[in-house]
Amino acid sequence: MLLVIGFLSWLFISMARRYKKNPGTAPTGAQKLFEPIILFIQDEVAKPFLGAKYLPYMPLLLAIFFFILGLNLFGQIPFFGGANVTGNLAVTLVLAIIVFIVVNLKGNRHYWEHILWMPGIPAAVKTIITPIEILGIFIKPVTLMLRLFANITAGHIVIIIFVSLIFIFGKAGENPGAAWGASIGSVLLSLFMMAIELLVAFIQAYVFTLLTASYIGAATEKAHHADHKAEHH
Repeated sequence: MLLVIGFLSWLFISMARRYKKNPGTAPTGAQKLFEPIILFIQDEVAKPFLGAKYLPYMPLLLAIFFFILGLNLFGQIPFFGGANVTGNLAVTLVLAIIVFIVVNLKGNRHYWEHILWMPGIPAAVKTIITPIEILGIFIKPVTLMLRLFANITAGHIVIIIFVSLIFIFGKAGENPGAAWGASIGSVLLSLFMMAIELLVAFIQAYVFTLLTASYIGAATEKAHHADHKAEHH
């Protein structure tokens, strides 16, 4: 994890200095790869969910996306990498707690009013819905934590199963022929699974960032009636 943090810090600080040194110039080197990704997060994740107030949250969203993506990709490197960092509940828990803190600290009056009071709903119904809404505050980060953990761990478990077939068919060395035959199939299936894992690495980083933006957007959006009133005036 520290290796990934160090590499990403060096990479983005270098790109930032290059942008500052040559403003307005076409991207070069790593900028050509990362600038479209950053613009994608900005245009397809931040702006749709956060609207005009997206800019203050861009550092958080980009940090989450590239941190998860970097760990996922590093985990795909044979021998040198292979660490299942985002498949560790401790790591996904901390990421979920960070999102939980940001969402609830930035939540506006409309957000908390919807959870604790819910105007316009009968009091008898509130006694049922309010505890569910309060529980939902904690369910969201839990689902974030478990979704990332489960999806990354699942791929590693499948690869372990494929490798285990060598020993199952070979009966722990009693049948070398079956072991060699199973090893060919296991290697091919493992390579196929690792290719899929590369896609999953991007998807899970994107999904975690997307859900983070949606939670923050829901906590900071203005009440609809207030917007209509402002438009009327």
